Amino acid sequence: MRSVFSADRDAARRIILVLLACCVLFAGCPPDGNEPAQPDAPDAPAPVELTAQADPAKARIGEPITFRITLEVDPSLSAELPEVGSRIQGLRVVDMGKEGPKKREGRIWSQRWYELKADLAGSYILPAVSIPYTDSEGKDQVAETKQVFVEVESVLGQTTDEQDIRDLKSLEKAKREIPRWWPLLLIGILAILGLLVGLILFFRRKRRTREALWTPEEIAMEELENLEATGLLEEARYREYVFGLSLIFRRYLERRFHVPAAEQTTEEILASLRRAENFDKTLKEATRSFLEETDPVKYRGLEPQPAETETWRNRLVSFMERAAETEDIQEAA
Repeated sequence: MRSVFSADRDAARRIILVLLACCVLFAGCPPDGNEPAQPDAPDAPAPVELTAQADPAKARIGEPITFRITLEVDPSLSAELPEVGSRIQGLRVVDMGKEGPKKREGRIWSQRWYELKADLAGSYILPAVSIPYTDSEGKDQVAETKQVFVEVESVLGQTTDEQDIRDLKSLEKAKREIPRWWPLLLIGILAILGLLVGLILFFRRKRRTREALWTPEEIAMEELENLEATGLLEEARYREYVFGLSLIFRRYLERRFHVPAAEQTTEEILASLRRAENFDKTLKEATRSFLEETDPVKYRGLEPQPAETETWRNRLVSFMERAAETEDIQEAA
């Protein structure tokens, strides 16, 4: 009898061990018989990556905004960042620069940046950038960014933080009477304010009268004299001087030929001047030459030489003389 019971116990133990092994194997198998999920491998970067951003995207009038365009290229390919300073509209380009190209994490990295400022509140759009390139298979591709939106707020529209707002104190009864001389002080202040307003209106009217009576050439020559009186040439600040020459030239085109030259690119100005009267081929070539030679100083950060600066100044004066002669000939005819 003992041998029978011992055999039964051995058989029961074997059955229990087999069941435990089956449970362990079943727990190690994934559901539905699939293999265990493997973590996804990181996506390989694109051969050419182009990004653009504005920092900050929301600013106040007069605060600097940095527009950065970054390019990362596979070393086996060739691509270069374009110059987009002339395409930025509405915002002033006060400074610019370029970094790279240099190798970073196995790729060629480069960046252009533009420091911008706004004079008016509103929404501005920074241009989209595109770069054509040929991939490793010989196919033509294009890397591009989207337009970047910038919001500029007025300083007067700011609101104070809640922590700066304090409860008003309770009213207290005045301990002293208002001095007798206080009304006289108030009258004096009002008189001074009235005088200032009168002076402002007087000079505004005088300026409008001057622009109505003076020729575009006379106004431009006065602006040129004011520019030279700033002492930029004596301080060897030639780039700022060329900025001033370009602005005087564009304003002169506006007054003489009635085109919005101050806010347009070189090609847009020439397209607008095609419809202008008394604008012959000589003036057209002189306009194109002056703008194309001074634009790199404004938008690429080039530093002009003193001789170049003097040449541009003389060409500006000669252009105005030529335009005035053409106007006189047309009127005589």
